[in-house]
Amino acid sequence: MFPIFYSYHLVKIEDWSALMDTTGAVALLATVLLTVTILLNVITLVVYRNRTAN
Repeated sequence: MFPIFYSYHLVKIEDWSALMDTTGAVALLATVLLTVTILLNVITLVVYRNRTAN
């Protein structure tokens, strides 16, 4: 959440060089977080797949 606000701040103050420097890291972090979220959801699905209520 904070990287989004920081990027917005950089756009508002028109600091394009800082924005170009940090955009790659923000994109990498978002990709890692998305991958971890999907992996955790798949693990939860596999673990609780056979535990449905009758």
